[in-house]
Amino acid sequence: MPLLLTTPALAQLPASAAPAAPVAPAAPVAPAGQDCPEQDATACGRRHFEAGTRAFEQGDFTAAAAAFQLAMGERPHPVIRFNLALSFARLGRPSAAIEELKRVQTDPAAEKELRERAEREQRSAAQALARVTFRLSDPTREQAELDGTPVQLAGENELTLDPGTHHVRVISGSSVVLDQELELSPGERVELRVGERSRRIDVVVVPDPQHPKPVVQPPPAVAAAPAPAKLSPTWFYAGAGATVALTALTVWSGVDTHSALTKYERDLPHLSQAQADDRVRSGHARELRTNLLLTGSLLCGAGTAVLGIWFVDFAGRNHTSVGLAPGSVTLGGSF
Repeated sequence: MPLLLTTPALAQLPASAAPAAPVAPAAPVAPAGQDCPEQDATACGRRHFEAGTRAFEQGDFTAAAAAFQLAMGERPHPVIRFNLALSFARLGRPSAAIEELKRVQTDPAAEKELRERAEREQRSAAQALARVTFRLSDPTREQAELDGTPVQLAGENELTLDPGTHHVRVISGSSVVLDQELELSPGERVELRVGERSRRIDVVVVPDPQHPKPVVQPPPAVAAAPAPAKLSPTWFYAGAGATVALTALTVWSGVDTHSALTKYERDLPHLSQAQADDRVRSGHARELRTNLLLTGSLLCGAGTAVLGIWFVDFAGRNHTSVGLAPGSVTLGGSF
C-alpha cells in the first residue's frame, strides 16, 4: 500500500515561488479564503494539506483530493501533488493519478526519492487502467462513441479508460449497430468487434495475467448467436456410399444363405449325421452374417439421412473459423 507523504516543506517555500501548472478540481470546492481567514498562502496551504492528510487516513479520498487541490492552489509543492495522485488512484481514477505523477517526475523541486516513488506509483496506476479495443470492419464508414463523445481511432484502436461504467456506441452510416453499457474492472481488457456481413457484435474479454478474474460482460442485446458450423457434403456422400456398399453385401449374404439352405434340404437324405450338423452350423453362421449386415446397412442409412438433413451444408454458404492468439481466442464467420 503506497504511503501518504505528510511532511511537505511548505513553510520553507519563498513567497515568490512559481506556481505549478493548474490542476482542475475533482469537485466544486469553496474558495480558499472561506476556510482560511488569515489569508496567508503558506498557512492556508498547510491547513488544507493537513485536512487532506486526515481525510486520506480516514478513507475519505474525495475530501482528501479536494483538500490537496486547495493546498496546491495556495502553495504548489511536489509532495502535495504526489498525495493528490494517491487520492485519485484510491478513487478509481488512475488516468488522473498518472497525469499528476508525471508532473512530479518532471518537477525540478522534487527530490530524487520522491521522483522514484512517483515512477513506481505511475506503473501501478497504469496496470489499473482498463483497455478497450475496437475492431471495425470499415473504419471509414463506422464511427465509435465513448460516453457520448466521438472517438478517434488509430493504430491498434485501443483506448485506455478508468475502471467503472462507460457507454459505448458504434454507428455504421445511419444505423446504430452497438449501444451498450460496459462495466470495466481494473486492468480488464475488452475487445469490441463488428462483423463484416452479419453485423454481429462480439464482446471479447481478454484475460490479464495481473488480474486473473475479470468481470465478463454479456453480449449486447442486438447480437445474434452465430449459427453452428456445418459439414461438407463430402460427409453425406461418403455415408451414402457406405450405405450402398453395406446394402449390396446384405443382399449377397441373403442370397448365399438361401442358396445354402436349398442345397442342404436337397442333400439331407444322403448326408451323415456329422455332415448334417456341419451344414446346420454353417447355415447359422450365414444367417448371423446376414443379420449383422442388414443391421449395419439400416443404421448407416439412418445416420446418413440425419447427417444430410441437419448437419451438411449443401449450399456452401456457411463458413466459420477459429483463431488462437497469445492471451485470447477469436471466432469469426460469414453467413
